[in-house]
Amino acid sequence: MDIEVEEIVLLGKDAIIQLALKKIKEAGLSTDEGISIANFTQIKVLTDGKEVWVSFSNPIKYLPKKTVFYFDIGVGLLEGTVSTNRVSNPEDYDEKKIPFYKETKETKMNIQFVLEAINESGEVGEIDIANFEDNMIIREYENYYDLSIVSESQESYYKIEKTSGKIYDSEHAHLVPPPNTGDEDKFKEINWD
Repeated sequence: MDIEVEEIVLLGKDAIIQLALKKIKEAGLSTDEGISIANFTQIKVLTDGKEVWVSFSNPIKYLPKKTVFYFDIGVGLLEGTVSTNRVSNPEDYDEKKIPFYKETKETKMNIQFVLEAINESGEVGEIDIANFEDNMIIREYENYYDLSIVSESQESYYKIEKTSGKIYDSEHAHLVPPPNTGDEDKFKEINWD
């Protein structure tokens, strides 16, 4: 592990996250409302020994009609890089100022409805929200929710009727695992325990 990386790691997770938030603000991505850890459901600090990478993410992305948000952001502290993931509804929708996603009471209720519909259907498998590591995009439309779920081994697409919770237009594709390159310099989450 490089000396610069060791020095950063010694700061601890909370201090590293604050440094990353500062880099995001310096990059000019912060809107009037600003950005905080409250915008994200998962925050990980990773290293490959040469860089410290902070990953801010929302594995479940909910988009009301005609919206666009930054859901996931990665910050390389040593290189000063900031990468964003913007998602919109519809997919080609755009705005000049893109806000960071903030879950509201209404979006939380809609996400809960979608998860219950999935888990009660028996058609597309169940989702354990406490251990969810995949990527789910929920786009709201007038009468239904359009879902896209991507995991390491499968892509799934389907719609859920807003009133009944009925699942329809279900499609699944199995993904080929990436080749094993033997690359040992991959980023790994730092454990301070």
